[in-house]
Amino acid sequence: MTAINAAIAYESRDAIALITITRPEARNAINNDVVQGLHEAWRRFAQSEDRVAILNAQGEQAFSAGADLKDLPRDVWLAMPNLSVPCDKPIIAVVNGFAVGAGATAVMLADMAVAEEHASFIYPEAKIGAFAGIMGGFAPRMQYKAGLEWLMTGDPMNAQRAYEIGLVNRLAPKGQGLGVALEVAGKIARNAPLVVQAMKSISRSVLPKSSTETYYPQRVMLDRIAQSEDQKEGVASFREKRAPQFKGR
Repeated sequence: MTAINAAIAYESRDAIALITITRPEARNAINNDVVQGLHEAWRRFAQSEDRVAILNAQGEQAFSAGADLKDLPRDVWLAMPNLSVPCDKPIIAVVNGFAVGAGATAVMLADMAVAEEHASFIYPEAKIGAFAGIMGGFAPRMQYKAGLEWLMTGDPMNAQRAYEIGLVNRLAPKGQGLGVALEVAGKIARNAPLVVQAMKSISRSVLPKSSTETYYPQRVMLDRIAQSEDQKEGVASFREKRAPQFKGR
């Protein structure tokens, strides 16, 4: 297992990428290290020979307690699977305790999920008056009425209910979630990768997206322009009253 940074580890095992949040002492709360580490992990996975990724977390208490109030993450969308880094390879989340806020959002955006039987899903934004908007894309990924009740009440949802409404694929006894996910990932990894990737690509192309999901890829493009040498050159040439020399970078 290789540490990407202080909060995220990456391991390749039999064509399966194990991506692990390593902050059990903070209930795997999402801080800036988690955001940057997961973003790098998604990039590494997309470019690797690994065929399936599993997102899991250390400890028994929490998959993620959500945003770290002691180190509020910037650009939390960078940490989300299937959002900041396009990838046609499947991603499986393993929930081994609480999945709160942005942690629950990561589970929702993963392609599949395994939850241990003691797991609990909490989305408290309606109770605290904050909403980033990404969870607005829940409707194609779980039953609409049940999902909307969960979001609007802010009440915890147990693993059994998450399974019933389609947020998770499988339930596992405590401590066995990763093993179940590895079993599923192994079956997928042994199948024809081009077919598996085409299945995900076509399925996602017809999956309705929230406005937030549509906006973020555009934001990546616009941020790249804003930080480019060409933009600096354009401003400088305007001030110096000369023709710009753009380089496409």
